[in-house]
Amino acid sequence: MDSLPYGPGHTPAPVPAPRRRAALTEGPVGPLLFNTTLPLALALAAMFAVQLAETWLVGLLGREALAALGFAAPIAMTATSFGIGLGAGASAVVARGLGAGDRSVERLSAHALWLAAGTAAAVAVPGWLLAPALLRALGAEGEVHALAQAYLRAWFPGAVPLVTGIVALSLTRAAGDTRFQGAALAGAGAFAFLLDWPLAFGVPAMVPGLGVPGLAVAAAVSWSAMLALALRRLRSLGLLDRLATAPCGGFAASARRVLRVGLPAAATNAIIPVGTTLFTAMLAAHGAVAVAGFSIGSRVEALAMVAFFALSAVANPFAAQNAGAGRMERVQAGMRASLLFCAAAGAATGLLLWLFGPQVARLFTDDPAVVASTALYLSLMPWGFGAVGAIAVANAAFNGLERPLPALALSLARTLAVGVPLAWLGGRLAGEAGTLLGILLTNLAVGLAAGLWVLRATAPAGAAMLPPTRTEARRHAA
Repeated sequence: MDSLPYGPGHTPAPVPAPRRRAALTEGPVGPLLFNTTLPLALALAAMFAVQLAETWLVGLLGREALAALGFAAPIAMTATSFGIGLGAGASAVVARGLGAGDRSVERLSAHALWLAAGTAAAVAVPGWLLAPALLRALGAEGEVHALAQAYLRAWFPGAVPLVTGIVALSLTRAAGDTRFQGAALAGAGAFAFLLDWPLAFGVPAMVPGLGVPGLAVAAAVSWSAMLALALRRLRSLGLLDRLATAPCGGFAASARRVLRVGLPAAATNAIIPVGTTLFTAMLAAHGAVAVAGFSIGSRVEALAMVAFFALSAVANPFAAQNAGAGRMERVQAGMRASLLFCAAAGAATGLLLWLFGPQVARLFTDDPAVVASTALYLSLMPWGFGAVGAIAVANAAFNGLERPLPALALSLARTLAVGVPLAWLGGRLAGEAGTLLGILLTNLAVGLAAGLWVLRATAPAGAAMLPPTRTEARRHAA
């Protein structure tokens, strides 16, 4: 047996903590963004493909089930936005801390998870109670209202593992590990889909069919599994060693740091489904068919925009780590490359869906009216996908730089300040097509403003206004 490297009375050196490397501050910007975005984009594509398959599954339950999902989706998205916002805040402070060499990132990670769980519970309870009233306010009636209510009553109990899991995956992304986040999201989606059919339609003599609520139950089970795997990965990254004692000591300070970005980011993300909710209510004036077409079109849009979503997810920790390391020239180079990609990919996607929209619509339903409504959506909305991508990238970068108010302003402009009035006016003038055209014009205008704003903010003069982290402040004081 090998002899010990120390003798009696000698105190051994402490075991070093796992190395936490700011992986996004090194290497050429373009290839780095591509390599970190690609695995997440592939995973999101798989996840949204599963959602499209679920839409097809709901279509088998009938037009009312599709409309019910259309009414329930914006309410669920609003609740989910709290997790996305807290994830943005946690990712920003942890990633910037990694870039600056801050030793408190482990404690911050644990506190962010406890904060997420408590916030999710605080949202889920009133959401469960108020679901019927919210659906009536949107215009859901009769059987559609009953189905949507049943779905949400099954969905809200799963909000705690969902929101906590979103924050946990955001923390892995803060460390530059997009591969795990992508695999976890894709795996959760596939697992949920495996459960969808037996829970929705039942298995003879084994499992009773739950109908539309069965989809929510399947999702909750998959989210719980995703959370468990994410916690294990955080431990291996050295970002979560004291979860059980996390609420004790320093929680308030950590919560303030996360919420400084997380609250405005949550509001930013909540505004989008609130806007979608209002758009849904406007379309409901044209009948359940318009809502069903909007529901299908939105899910096709989610799949078509996976690259934009993945790029925006990487933009947050990329901006945060490089800002923490004092490398703002890399942040602006990353923004330029990202915005050019959004413009090119958006134009290509718009052309493809404009050409093949009717064929795509017929994959999900054989109802001629719903096919026509979906095809209308896909002939107009994809031309703004690149602009929506630019807004998402700019918002993520602003959050990563701990400047969440510009992101909030952009989201307000896209929805309540500009989007809702234009959509309302369009609906008054040209019905369903006018509502969609109003949304499209808003996306194009705000997308251009977002690109110009983030480039100006990451220029040397704008970068000088960034708030320092605690570690950076201590360095300057020394």
